[in-house]
Order: sequence, then structure tokens, then C-alpha cells
Amino acid sequence: MDMIHFDLIILISEYSQGSNYYLLNKSLCRTIIMVEKGKYWKEKYNGFFKNLNKEYLILSGDYNWKREYIRIIRFNYWSKMNNKMKELCAHSEDSNNWNEIPKEIGNLTNLQLIYIGSNIEKIPKEITNLINLKILCLADNKIKEIPKEINNLTQLLILDLSNNIIDKFPEEINDLPNLRLKLIGKRSVISILSYTSVLSKNQHLFNSKLFLRKYIDDSV
Repeated sequence: MDMIHFDLIILISEYSQGSNYYLLNKSLCRTIIMVEKGKYWKEKYNGFFKNLNKEYLILSGDYNWKREYIRIIRFNYWSKMNNKMKELCAHSEDSNNWNEIPKEIGNLTNLQLIYIGSNIEKIPKEITNLINLKILCLADNKIKEIPKEINNLTQLLILDLSNNIIDKFPEEINDLPNLRLKLIGKRSVISILSYTSVLSKNQHLFNSKLFLRKYIDDSV
């Protein structure tokens, strides 16, 4: 691919959307997708986090880097994330603005608690990289499915997916060796009592009182 041809492909890639690729011939379409997975868009993706001094969030692997770049520039809460944090709670007055869990959360391997709502539709499989995660509370969202890789969360004690629209749970969810509480369906007073019981036995792990207070307030 000569330089003029490459520049033209980049230009098309910059202004095209995946939804209208069907208008192109197959060869050109394949070339554009190859560019989107290649160095040009990967460097734009990396550069975004480098400018934020958050290189630790950079993903590695096989991705369409154009799509990932577009996704990350639309997310407004990178300032809330750092590689030393143990708790990520987004149940506050701005929680309704969280419409996704970014894939990069899987790089924050010190996280022990995640509590996010209320417009999340998908759990990224990258979240299952969090080998130290103890509590995953994604209640009151719009989640439809759970990644089968969830059995990688071997330290998980509490999994709360109540008040979602999940039709089917992966069998792998039964392979979590330390799971003490799994909540699905509609939240109830029993749910809160169950939380209290599990947290009281593991309060040394995180700020359980703060978390429980948030949970109760949002349940009322």
C-alpha cells in the first residue's frame, strides 16, 4: 500500500461509520477495517490516555482501535479512575450519566468493590480481569447478559445483579469458589439483611459501612 493510497484509506476511515461500510466494495471494506485495527488508530487510542497521564488504562489485544478510540473520547469519567483505587462507586447524583462500564476498568486490578448504576446495558468481559474484586454490585441497570468469563473472579464474595433484565445466567457463575451472596431478580429487605451479614464478616476488606449506607439509600 503506497503512501497516497494509505492516506486515502485513513481519510475514508476518519469519516466513515461501520454502519455504512456496506456501501463500499468488499476489498476496500476489508482494507479499512484492517487500518482500524492497526497502528494509526492504536496510536490515537494510546495518545488519549497518555495525555491524561493514565497509561495504565491502555488496553492491549485484538481490538478495532477506531471504535475503541471513539468510545473513550465519549466517556466523561476518566478522572474518577486511578490504578491505586480499591473502590469504584457511581451511585450518586451523576450516576445516571454512566451509560457504560469502560473496558479499561479491567486494568484497575486493585479494585475490590464496584458499585455502578443505573443505565448500564453491558458488562465488558474485561471486568473479569479484576482478580482482587470482592463485591460487584450492578443492581438497577439494564443489563441483559453476563460474560461467561465471570468465573475468573475467584475472590468475589457478593454478586448483585438485582433489578436488571437478564434472561439467562452462564453456568460458569456457579464456579465462583468464594461467592457468599448472589442476588438476582427484584431487590428486597432480605437482600439488605444478606448484605449486612456478609459485610459484617468481611468489613476489614473495604469501607463496608459507607458502601452499605449507599446501598440502603439507593434501595429506598
